[in-house]
Amino acid sequence: MLPQYCVLLTLTVLLMATAGLAQTNRVDAAKSVVNVSKKNGGGTFEPGDTLEIRVTVAVLPVSGTRTIIDQARIFDNVPANTTYLNGSLRVTTNEGILYKGPFTEAIDADQGSHVAGNININIGRYATGTVGGRLRSDSSRPSFFGTTVIMMASYRVRINPALPLGTIITTSTGSFTYRMRTPTPVVTHTVNFPSYKIILNEENNACANGMSVSAASDFQGTFGNGSIQNRATPLAFTTTYTKMNVAANAPNDYYYAIVNNSSPTASTNVSLGIPNANRVFQLWDIAGDHTGAADPVMGNPPTASGADGGYMVLVNASYKTDTAYRETLTGLCPNTYYNFSAWIRNICARCSSDSTGKGSGTTGFIPAPGNDSSGVRPNISFEIDGNIYYTSGDVPYSRSTPWRQYGFTFRTGPTQTTADFLIRNNSPGGGGNDWALDDITIAHCGPQLNMNYAPIALGCSANPFYVTLSDTVRYVFADSYVHFKWQKSNVGGTVWTDMTGPGTSGVGTPSVVNGAYQYVTNLPPFLATSADSGVYFRVIVATTADNLHNECSYTDGSVRMVSVINCGVVLSARFNRFHGELVNRKSHLKWQVSDEAQISGYEIEKSYDGVQFNSIGNVSALHRQPALYTFVDDEAVHGDVFYRIKMYNEEQLYSYSNIIALGDTRTFQLRYIENPISNQLKGELIVPEDGPVTVSLFNTKGNRVMLKKIQFQTGLNNFTIDAGVYLPAGIYIIHMQLGNQQIRKKLIKF
Repeated sequence: MLPQYCVLLTLTVLLMATAGLAQTNRVDAAKSVVNVSKKNGGGTFEPGDTLEIRVTVAVLPVSGTRTIIDQARIFDNVPANTTYLNGSLRVTTNEGILYKGPFTEAIDADQGSHVAGNININIGRYATGTVGGRLRSDSSRPSFFGTTVIMMASYRVRINPALPLGTIITTSTGSFTYRMRTPTPVVTHTVNFPSYKIILNEENNACANGMSVSAASDFQGTFGNGSIQNRATPLAFTTTYTKMNVAANAPNDYYYAIVNNSSPTASTNVSLGIPNANRVFQLWDIAGDHTGAADPVMGNPPTASGADGGYMVLVNASYKTDTAYRETLTGLCPNTYYNFSAWIRNICARCSSDSTGKGSGTTGFIPAPGNDSSGVRPNISFEIDGNIYYTSGDVPYSRSTPWRQYGFTFRTGPTQTTADFLIRNNSPGGGGNDWALDDITIAHCGPQLNMNYAPIALGCSANPFYVTLSDTVRYVFADSYVHFKWQKSNVGGTVWTDMTGPGTSGVGTPSVVNGAYQYVTNLPPFLATSADSGVYFRVIVATTADNLHNECSYTDGSVRMVSVINCGVVLSARFNRFHGELVNRKSHLKWQVSDEAQISGYEIEKSYDGVQFNSIGNVSALHRQPALYTFVDDEAVHGDVFYRIKMYNEEQLYSYSNIIALGDTRTFQLRYIENPISNQLKGELIVPEDGPVTVSLFNTKGNRVMLKKIQFQTGLNNFTIDAGVYLPAGIYIIHMQLGNQQIRKKLIKF
């Protein structure tokens, strides 16, 4: 599968002031809230967490003329259900490095005070406890490359530990007042900030169970793919940024670009030095998107000019906050768990500007603690219906694990079918805060289903046999997927009919097994005859009885077929090789056999689904050593077809060859894999041509725990792969790659 387009973001998204400030404004101000307790690694908001409430102020030049303000004062109120933390009043750089303070709580000579829940921080030169100071865009500090002053005034509170989950913390509005001195006229301004809601939620990471396709728009949140570096169409969802093509110094502040390569010259050399003209602003990473990457934490390589590759969005934010993603989704399932997540990448290693205005490549530059020169780190929040549920924490720059998934699992209300989703950044701009976004996922977070037969229930027509089907249902969250129903299909698994009678539907009784809830549903046994051959069975589950009867039921795609065959005897002769090719839409089949002295002939069988085969011809045995055969199917191929060869002797004992697949689509398909897995991986793989398949297994941290390169033949292959190491219980991702074609599937180990 081709890599998908991704969105590369460099933005500053704080909680935006109600007075929207354009990029030509001389003063930008915005308020934000950061969960300090989840600063490293991210998470939900919980009782006892510490929040830092920030106001970012930037004073900018316009058209080469400086800006001067004075009487700069910030006012706020400690939110209800929180406790102010003494000693937390301060002024910092936009990277959070202490610049002034900490201030005492009393109204005195220093610049900050906290009295009875009322917060006042006065900023700028000559500021005191009662008077706001002066800020100049060209000379005040902290400075952004000597042209703009950016600073954060902040204080901290602790969420009361006794609060129950579900409580909503509402920030006060707050305000920033200042007087414009230059240019004239002298006018006093007030920026009023909106209040924001934070919901206390238990710590649930992005779900590890099976998920349906993302409901997010714009190619299910992957942004599509194409051969033009800059995608022509804008984002399909709402964003507060404006589209611009990538270039040497673009996208500019407040703009975004949708690209399949972040280099302005479409360079694919990710190891070029810094600074370099092949990098945006000579600094940003040269990178590709994330979708379908063989190594999820490394992502895809940048797409070569003119090649087809995945898109990503570059957003360059500045000093205020804006929204990267927002849309309202309808058709959600009530009382159902969903995953809301995204993959994020910090893309600039040396974008920092210290408080004196020096950049990371300038003599005398002062790096951040830990010798960090990346600058402001993105800090992303995920919101639903106006409530902040989750924060990424600070997203660090990393060469070893550049892409990281952030997100959480939530449950819709008893009757909820619609919700508003939003992703924004809580960090200030200026020197860093450049990031990539891809694979936005809002998807039904289903359970794990595992039926006992794999992949078919096989028996002989001469001896009718009992079939006893059972399905093990496992899920993480209590009281969720307890409703089940058995279905069957007589038309190849395309149309399903509810089964009736005792045991075909009901409510499971789960117990906790290896950290997850689990129950087993057993279909009443039945005697299979030739009439049952080709019938498929499956189980669907749901969180409510009503959801079983609509699109809110869940199945992971696992089905089992009953196959009743005429059981033959394996012969001593062996197929050495069986392969084929299309010539002018006709299938040319070739096979080689050894030890065929007792063989009478060969019957060629054809199928359109790889399951039901029909005879299309016979070839008499040559009785040579080695014996080489060819057969041409004169029916033109449209789509995919499957072939196998049946060798037989005079007593009509027989044996089958491997199955090969031919067709227009050159299918690379994982038809079946045993799941849950053991330390061995067993399944069936269709490959369109002979060649090596790279098989990798990753754990949930993105670490590769197995890497194998295995030679497969054209057609349907049974495989057993030894992992080579002990696999602990948990969730894994198998990745299989043949040339440019890729397959990914989620697996579980109990």
